[in-house]
Amino acid sequence: FSQYNASPMLLNPALAGMNSGDYRAYANFRTQWMTLSKRNTYRTFAGGADVAIGKITRANSFAGIGLSFYSDQAGELNLNSNHVDLTLAYHFMLNRRGTMQLSAGLQGGLNVRSINQSRAVFGSQYDPSTGTTDPNGVGEQFGKTRIIFADVALGMLYSAMTRKGTNIYFGFGLSHINQPKISFRPSGIDGENGKVEKMAMKVTIHGGVSVPVDNRVAIMPSYMILWQGNSYEFNVGCHVKATLGNVKLSKTAIYFGGYYRGLYDAVIVTTRLDVKGFTCGLSYDFNISK
Repeated sequence: FSQYNASPMLLNPALAGMNSGDYRAYANFRTQWMTLSKRNTYRTFAGGADVAIGKITRANSFAGIGLSFYSDQAGELNLNSNHVDLTLAYHFMLNRRGTMQLSAGLQGGLNVRSINQSRAVFGSQYDPSTGTTDPNGVGEQFGKTRIIFADVALGMLYSAMTRKGTNIYFGFGLSHINQPKISFRPSGIDGENGKVEKMAMKVTIHGGVSVPVDNRVAIMPSYMILWQGNSYEFNVGCHVKATLGNVKLSKTAIYFGGYYRGLYDAVIVTTRLDVKGFTCGLSYDFNISK
């Protein structure tokens, strides 16, 4: 997600239970490449809820527990990826003022992947003399169209607040530690390289800082780096937060910002509104790649 901070347990398991209140619920929706697919086959839903346990005062250590889900549909074959995760975290206070903490989280999940084989068209169904395809012709067989596998992730996060109100954090996560098998073939072996097809481990590095300019305005740069197998991505950008209403009592704020996703991929424009305990965000990604 471009708004990666709005899906905390997907970003880092150590974020479970870490919020300004006692509980949190969130939901995300993304749609992409509508001009390439008339049936809008690229869309993603995600959400979750987490609670803090034992957070009696600001200065004592506490635990967090959360439940989250992720559902993605991609391509003409409706490649569906769905998973549900249970996350446990603990937040250690490193000083008596409660302004410095180290968090650790562990996540376990169940994944279901499926494809719609009836929508596949193969080269063996193509008639070169007419230039057409016969959907009833002999195609290839996957062996199975649904697979179920378990998944494991962990993460750590350090955060601190200075006396001048600057808040800094950085985290690290490892996903798919067990590298589950994800092949639809009965043998589980990739026909191209002859190796067992597994999900590669994903490394996540992220962080940011919130720097108050005055009583109303704060600058909030942040970054995220993802690396999985031969794929990688990084997002870097900044939000400007403006508090509305009474400075000391108001929980209403508006944000504007932008991010760059590389290498040479997209520019992301984002906005966000906080009203009391609710947050709503909107982003649009402008492709800059060829």
